[in-house]
Amino acid sequence: MNEPNAHAGQAWYRNPMVWLVILLPTTAVVASIITIFIAVNTEDSLVVDEYYKKGIEINQDISSDLLADQLGLSAFVDMNTQSGEIQLSVKASAALQMSPELQFRLIHRTRTGLDQTTVLSRIGDSQDYRGYLKPPVVEGRWTIEVSSDHGWRLRQNLTTKAATHVLMNITS
Repeated sequence: MNEPNAHAGQAWYRNPMVWLVILLPTTAVVASIITIFIAVNTEDSLVVDEYYKKGIEINQDISSDLLADQLGLSAFVDMNTQSGEIQLSVKASAALQMSPELQFRLIHRTRTGLDQTTVLSRIGDSQDYRGYLKPPVVEGRWTIEVSSDHGWRLRQNLTTKAATHVLMNITS
């Protein structure tokens, strides 16, 4: 009836069941602290505060794309991902007054903290423009957006790999 206890007379820290009882809650507390640390120090870039206003603005943005389509615009982009240099050449099938500057945006699809905007300056009287981004451009999925003061916009998606140069043709 009375079975001798195998752990009788041992110190508590030599009993494996005690360590199991201590280990499980301690692991949960440490994981909770790590989760709180990550949540506090990470930006919630996918959530937009004014989502309704942004949704309405999308309809207004379509007019810029339609204007680029009517003008028959296309652009050839040469982007050096290591130095950040951008060279862009614009072509149009309709008569187009060229702006002295174009706005160039490199938009990351999921991390808004990586987005970059720069101004491309016209080279002489040509249809070529040059500007610089902050190097290096991180690998990932991006959207290139070129826009003018005249109201047109060109957009193109791209995925960067370990390439030094990104060459692409953006069409409306």
